[in-house]
Amino acid sequence: MVHQTTADCLASLDAQDGNVERAIEWLFSHPDDMGEEAAVETSSSENPAATSGVPGNDRLPATFRLKAFISHKGPSVHSGHYVATVRQHDGKWILYNDEKVVIAEGEANERMKSLAYLYIYERLD
Repeated sequence: MVHQTTADCLASLDAQDGNVERAIEWLFSHPDDMGEEAAVETSSSENPAATSGVPGNDRLPATFRLKAFISHKGPSVHSGHYVATVRQHDGKWILYNDEKVVIAEGEANERMKSLAYLYIYERLD
């Protein structure tokens, strides 16, 4: 497993025009392509986060929306399993339950969302 540095991540984001999903995909498909050169490029004055050593974005106010959540299905913590529900680009929620993948909607989806163990948010620009 290759460890990506903050500089690698920033360079990938820059190369993918700030698209987080494409940048992550690029990092996983090119684990050995980032290196010293990328770290030097991302530490320029064009990116204040890189020069301060603090990752992130200084544009405020920040707006986030729920992108995914992980829930437990089963009668108790001692039995059952975990499932993931992810918002798609069109706004529909998809439930990933082992090999079963279905559209999640209505009251059942809202109940699972309210009982989730982990919530994942995305920043909206």
